[in-house]
Amino acid sequence: MSPPAAKKTGKRSKRKKRSTSKRSAFLSRFKLRKVITISLAILALVFSAYLIYLDQQIVDKMSGRIWSLPSHIYARPLELYQSKPITADELISELNDIGYQSVQNRPSKPGEYRILNHQHFELISRDFVFWDGLQKSAGLRLSIYNNHVANMYELYSDNNVSLFRLEPQQIAGIYPQQKEERQVIQLKEVPDDLVLALLSVEDRRFYEHWGIDLRSIARALLANLMAGKTVQGASTITQQLVKNLFLTPERTLLRKINEALMAILLEFRYEKADILEAYINEIYLGQSGSRQIHGFELASQFYFARPLNKIRRDQMALLVGMVKGPSWYEPRKHPQRAIQRRNQVLQLMYEQQVISKQQLEKYVSLALGLSAKPRLSANRYPALVDLVKRQLLQDYNESDLKSSGLDIFTSIDPIVQAKAERSVSKVLPMLERNPDAQSPLQAAVIVASSQQGEIAAMVSDRDPDFPGFNRSLDAVRQIGSLIKPAIYLSALQKPQQYTLASILDDSPLHLKTAKDQTWSPQNYDREFMGDIPLFQALRDSRNVPTVRLGLETGLADISSSLHNLGVRREIPRYPSMTLGAFNLTPMDIANMYQTYAANGFHVPLKVIREVLNKDGRPLKRYPLESNKTLDEKAVFLINYVLHQVTREGTARYLGEQFDVRLAGKTGTTDDLRDSWFAGFSSDQLAIVWVGRDDNSSTGLTGSSGALRLWSDLMKQLPVDDVMLQPPAGVEMHWIDAQSGGLSDKSCQGAVELPFISGSAPTEKVECKSGGFLYQLKRLFN
Repeated sequence: MSPPAAKKTGKRSKRKKRSTSKRSAFLSRFKLRKVITISLAILALVFSAYLIYLDQQIVDKMSGRIWSLPSHIYARPLELYQSKPITADELISELNDIGYQSVQNRPSKPGEYRILNHQHFELISRDFVFWDGLQKSAGLRLSIYNNHVANMYELYSDNNVSLFRLEPQQIAGIYPQQKEERQVIQLKEVPDDLVLALLSVEDRRFYEHWGIDLRSIARALLANLMAGKTVQGASTITQQLVKNLFLTPERTLLRKINEALMAILLEFRYEKADILEAYINEIYLGQSGSRQIHGFELASQFYFARPLNKIRRDQMALLVGMVKGPSWYEPRKHPQRAIQRRNQVLQLMYEQQVISKQQLEKYVSLALGLSAKPRLSANRYPALVDLVKRQLLQDYNESDLKSSGLDIFTSIDPIVQAKAERSVSKVLPMLERNPDAQSPLQAAVIVASSQQGEIAAMVSDRDPDFPGFNRSLDAVRQIGSLIKPAIYLSALQKPQQYTLASILDDSPLHLKTAKDQTWSPQNYDREFMGDIPLFQALRDSRNVPTVRLGLETGLADISSSLHNLGVRREIPRYPSMTLGAFNLTPMDIANMYQTYAANGFHVPLKVIREVLNKDGRPLKRYPLESNKTLDEKAVFLINYVLHQVTREGTARYLGEQFDVRLAGKTGTTDDLRDSWFAGFSSDQLAIVWVGRDDNSSTGLTGSSGALRLWSDLMKQLPVDDVMLQPPAGVEMHWIDAQSGGLSDKSCQGAVELPFISGSAPTEKVECKSGGFLYQLKRLFN
């Protein structure tokens, strides 16, 4: 019986094994499914998180400031009016600098001009947003005779025009680190023809896909397989925008995956119009020096000197064609390639029924129509632009300047700037006394409106285009005799003690210094004149009587006068400061002499007029700030003598060169290290410094160096007589120059001087014989 029992046991054992095996297999499959499910869930979570990450990148970029927009710096707009001083060549230069095109026939488009007989002009201005709003394009006829505007009329009528304002020249930009330049435009401002051309070439199914176009991908894949190489792309406009805005240009599988995912997310988040507008403003279309040209609007200005809505269809086709390769199809460097590419785009436009056959034939026969030179130029006037940035940083942080797209309007006058640069380049080599010197002669020039306080021009290097050390703002040098008018002003503000007729002592002077040494100041000619009237001591820039007067007046009073004149630096109080033995910059001197020129009203020198935001809305205006800091009567007395300086004193060279009345002061420092001249007419103030960076001798005095450069510059500018009409409270008297007593006009040695009322001498001296008028008077008596 035993064997059957064993047999049953074996069968049960086999069934048990099979059951265990099934359970094990089920558990294994369950575990595998669980692993797979968990893995897929994890992958889904990771993928979802990654999508959220990509989506957040898109939202952050698109909802904030998409682009870092550079700020643009503009020169003053040229304002034309009856009798304005300007030459025909200056007007032509201005028109060319702002990108106008000369035409043979009467102008028909904004930005065109015609010249007849080098004196009659016809032009059409462009639309431009100024501080006071949009100025619409307008036509003008004008004539220039004897270097002045003679008459102005509307282009198509005989209606008189009293004032015509041209748009200003863009002279510089403040750029983000990548130096991208663009002019943002809204989609509604983009011509339909450009949009149709763009879609015909870059993405015909733009309004049908969701960021990626599977049909285009399949078509491109087939074409590339048949050709055995890449001959066709399949990127949509959305993908191109994603690549440009969010991704690097590297060619990797991960980047392509990111591009596709972000394109779908972008389409999900935003309207087609938003995507197209961003693409039109983002696309790279060329290079101007180190600056990248982005967007169709700026490209239109760069290549055709016209806004996008003012160019022809064939020119739009060229811009669209350049998307494929801006460097390869650059029209100024490769015109034939550009024409071929433009014609390909026109053909595609014809095939898409955007243009007709007749239009196609017309457009392919046209020349490219490029502007004579790029509308955008490299940053000009480095010293002035440096000043603009410094003044802006008082109100804006640097990141805003580099990214907010501000429009900054300045007082910079390109005509005056060109003349200042020309004078530096011409005169400085002529002044060089030691051509083998290790440090060549350098110069700083500042030209400003003395009444308005607006800087028109600035040169800070013998090479005006060199963006290095800004000597006008940062060269801190001894000022020499430029200090003297402030010393005499301090004295003349005490009219009961000092007048222009007061007698000063020009004899040897020995002073004990703090170090128990002796300081013996000398006159430049190493001679002494004894008793000398105060006006003559200033006119002839005598050192010794100036030191005596300064010590009598008080160093504290002189320091106060300098601050009232506009000097903001700390002024040392030691005897040698009376001869200018302390340091100021040319800008400090300009601020100081502006107050003389404005008769005691200090107007801090500035270069910025207005700032607009990227939408053309006013942000900040920099109005005239005028403060009466000095008695105009005492200032008039100083200016009266500063005019005599240019006739009979250290700057008498100007009396030989100019018919108009000028005023100014020379300055020379020890060992002829620094040569200065500060001078002004009724509304032109100019400061010139000449020296060497290593502070070695120039061999030049103020009159033999800086004055010559100043004279050459001012001969090129319109200058009017400095105002010498005595203000209320000032009276004129004839004085005997030797004694300082009252005299008569007919007497020998008599001079007419202004006096603050009540301060003129009361005793009349005996008239000296020998004067022509005196002898004539005796003859008739």
